[in-house]
Amino acid sequence: MTGFFRVQLGVVSRSEGHSAVKRSAYQSCGRLVDHEGHRFDYSRKRAEHAMTVMLCPDSTPEWARDPGEVWRRAAAMEKRVDAQEARIIDLSMPRQVPRSLWEACIRHVYEPFSERGMILQIDVHDSPASDGGRNVNVHGLATLRRIEGDGFAKRKERTWNDWLRERDGRIVREMMAERLTTFCRSYGIDYAADARSNAERNRPAPEPELPRWNWEAMKRTGTPTEALAALQHHRHLRKEWEAAKAELDATNTEITVIERSLRSRRGPRINPARAAEKAEARRDRRAAVLRAWHGGAWIEAAAVAEIARARYDEHRGRLWLDLQDGSSLIDTGDAIYLRGPITAAAAMETAAAAERHGWREVEVWGDRAYRDEVTIACLLRGITVTNHHLSPKAQARLDRLVAEKEATSTEKPEGQWAPSAPPASSTEVYRRLREKRREQLDANQPETTGSDVADSSPAYRPRSARVREQHSSNQK
Repeated sequence: MTGFFRVQLGVVSRSEGHSAVKRSAYQSCGRLVDHEGHRFDYSRKRAEHAMTVMLCPDSTPEWARDPGEVWRRAAAMEKRVDAQEARIIDLSMPRQVPRSLWEACIRHVYEPFSERGMILQIDVHDSPASDGGRNVNVHGLATLRRIEGDGFAKRKERTWNDWLRERDGRIVREMMAERLTTFCRSYGIDYAADARSNAERNRPAPEPELPRWNWEAMKRTGTPTEALAALQHHRHLRKEWEAAKAELDATNTEITVIERSLRSRRGPRINPARAAEKAEARRDRRAAVLRAWHGGAWIEAAAVAEIARARYDEHRGRLWLDLQDGSSLIDTGDAIYLRGPITAAAAMETAAAAERHGWREVEVWGDRAYRDEVTIACLLRGITVTNHHLSPKAQARLDRLVAEKEATSTEKPEGQWAPSAPPASSTEVYRRLREKRREQLDANQPETTGSDVADSSPAYRPRSARVREQHSSNQK
């Protein structure tokens, strides 16, 4: 399930009145003193601080594990009054990730930064959200210089800027989204991060960030500023959008349940798994069946002993195959339905009909017994079933059938190994049986030439009067 995903990139700049030590104190919700003696105290927010994680490259000195020491040294290296002291890499933790996996998730997502040589201080803030849930924010603070010897390098690492600014930061966002999704999948968490912008995802724009003086002005005057009024209007529209989205999701869920119920009422069947094959089969359904009949002995009585009768419903464009065991197959061109009990013969003929259509991937619908039987028959013919996994009992039966098939396969003489021949297609089996039948008939009849030769192979023909009359006139 695609969920909320947010990554915020920025820098800590002296020109804006910020410092790395101040940011570190805010993240850790504690007290710190910078290299010039300035004190920063954010201990009032201690209740929302969950944990601190330090990520360091290999072979870093011991002082790099202390956040206060790292940022005091990083600030002391900068001489300009407008210098940049650190980089901000913030992330919103998905609510689906439990607290016990927060640290493992952070280390997995932020690992590429430390591998490039950055030292990162990462803190997790956990506070109540307006919707009653939890608002878990991950605040990351990264250095701008590599470690050389026992201290920071004299020059900043400019290649990091090129990487983080590529495509306006989209490369880093996509990388973090991919790693977050991979982590959730490895732990069976139903979450997928989407790095696209809100506009690309057809979602409302993110909430703008306003300076604190807007709220202070409203407290003094009792009237919201223009920017604050716009923010309140934005929040109102966002709540309306979220309510409409929730209603749409509930409607889609209800539609899905109804569609499943309707599919189950249509009876057991198989159909091609790919949408393109479904559409193609639907357009060419009737023509394909008619060509099969008039192409000459599509299904021969001597070749398929399980079929008792075949009839074509010209009005509905359906082919009925009545089997010897009392069941029937209804071939509509884009699906094959079963009427009657499910037997091994019915399952094998269902798979054979699917193979005649050229379906290589199918979907199986029905109860467990039907799906198991048809899936076994399809797998034996090399047809993939995309929406069903065999039960342990059915899987054992399939393994036994495959072993028996391999045991009876022809071996190469003189003890040499010979690979088993690939299973012949249904059409090839019917062709071989038809040729064998004709050879037997020719051997028992006097030799004739020319147009006097008639194929006496019994074949199932359409039962409609019009087609029967046309067939009789053609023979005359």
